[in-house]
Amino acid sequence: MPGPLGRAWGDSSIRDHVSRGTGIINNELYAGVLVWNRLRFIKDPSTGKRVSRINPESQWIRTEVPHLRMVDDELWSAARARKEQISESLAPIPPTRWKAA
Repeated sequence: MPGPLGRAWGDSSIRDHVSRGTGIINNELYAGVLVWNRLRFIKDPSTGKRVSRINPESQWIRTEVPHLRMVDDELWSAARARKEQISESLAPIPPTRWKAA
């Protein structure tokens, strides 16, 4: 399926930022769950610009909205499992520490 501009979907549109819940694979709204209070905004005193910060997950408010669901549970779970599988395979390998003999 083409993206909104008629072209292929960009990588970040699909997987984007996990903790922010952005990107199709991370947005729970596709599974019928609306998440409130995920972010808070503060003003950076040095620049005067608004900066977003992620709230602890314990402060998030999840509301079931089945009428907004776009995919069923089976497809949602399969996509999330595949994402985890890919994330694990691409995880950085920690450097090996050599012990002096």
